[in-house]
Amino acid sequence: MAGFDIAIDRTRCMGSGNCSFWAPNTFDLDDEGLSFVVDPQGDDATKIQNAANGCPTQAITLTVSGASEVAPPGR
Repeated sequence: MAGFDIAIDRTRCMGSGNCSFWAPNTFDLDDEGLSFVVDPQGDDATKIQNAANGCPTQAITLTVSGASEVAPPGR
């Protein structure tokens, strides 16, 4: 199963912590209070997607890696 390539626009991040709430093994906040990726495969795809969707400033961008391996939605 494919995962995500995760990009965080730290100029948009406000440090709400929503990402680390939804996917705590993937995201954390640094000493500046901004999000960073701890482990891009730390949580399952649903949790990572919820983290990106829950970002109030839409600072997280997910790109499907290995798209040819991803099952269609609902499978």
